[in-house]
Amino acid sequence: MYDKDHVSNGLEVHLIDVACIEPQKDGGTDMSTSEYFTELSNPLTPAEISLAESILSKIHDQEYIASLKNNCEQSRQNRIIDEGKNPLGWIGYIDGSDTYLTTESYNVGLRTTCAWIKSVETSLGMSTSTNSNIDDDQIGIALTRPPGHHATYSEANGFCFFNFALAAAFHVLQKQPGIKISILDFDVHFGQGIADILEKCSKKETTDNGEDWTSNIRYVSLHQVPAYPYSGQSRKIQGRNQNVLTIPIHIESTWSCGYRELFTKYALPFVSTPREWEPNLVIVCAGYDALDSDELASVNLVANDFGEMTRILKDHIQKSTLTKPALMFGLEGGYQLRDGVAGGNLSDALMRTIRALQE
Repeated sequence: MYDKDHVSNGLEVHLIDVACIEPQKDGGTDMSTSEYFTELSNPLTPAEISLAESILSKIHDQEYIASLKNNCEQSRQNRIIDEGKNPLGWIGYIDGSDTYLTTESYNVGLRTTCAWIKSVETSLGMSTSTNSNIDDDQIGIALTRPPGHHATYSEANGFCFFNFALAAAFHVLQKQPGIKISILDFDVHFGQGIADILEKCSKKETTDNGEDWTSNIRYVSLHQVPAYPYSGQSRKIQGRNQNVLTIPIHIESTWSCGYRELFTKYALPFVSTPREWEPNLVIVCAGYDALDSDELASVNLVANDFGEMTRILKDHIQKSTLTKPALMFGLEGGYQLRDGVAGGNLSDALMRTIRALQE
């Protein structure tokens, strides 16, 4: 799905989604195979898929990517040829207990990468073939599953097997070398995958221009402690380029009691500080599992808090003395889907975010 929401103040919020069908463990699905692939194929071109695969090979271990691809393709062929089943089906867990594969996981991962790339291009006024000036009146939002911020350089973790935020950042730095990017992660769990890739790639991987692309990125995470992945448990700046800031949030923190102070006092200055670090682009890893109603954690935010957080972020980055940064959001965690829950569900929090962007 590619939808554009116009509002009276001239801002355009582009919602970019990737259609996918969740298979049952027995391989069943509500759609025929032909309908499934037609639905998936509509928004993207083969060139875009190829670009996504190329970018992922720059931020992840190539043997790891090849293993995922082979696992999905071989399992799909086995279902068709050996078992006579629908090719869409369950494979199994790849990290012990959390992250599983289906026969289409690799392809969905590529399409999700494309959605993040499209979103960041929308925010920057770019295209896949040309560079252009930043358009202040557009914000891209990638509404995708699975999440990605736990995926490390060579391992799947916490429902994540590709790191979409860093794929989008790497793509931008390939197109516009030298610009600065801040990544703000308010998912309730620490995105240790982003920190891991920034550290490992700072020692080996460069852009086509020969630059250490990781030195142009800052990453800040606000996350519950203790909680998965049981790292980032103290507030500190770390990494070879001193570009990762971890901000632990205590259990049962609310917006007014703990969270807002840490967000404004520590996270925002790391995202952008005039004359010290002024990014051209801010990517937000928007996880909504810090909701009080979400059962995967114990931070007590409500839907309205995410709208307030977005307003404060917008106001803060507009103080830049050099340029107004582009802003892009991508969905990470957030699993409360029931209607009528106290404090709101994923949809409620997401809509508060979008409305704050439109103000």
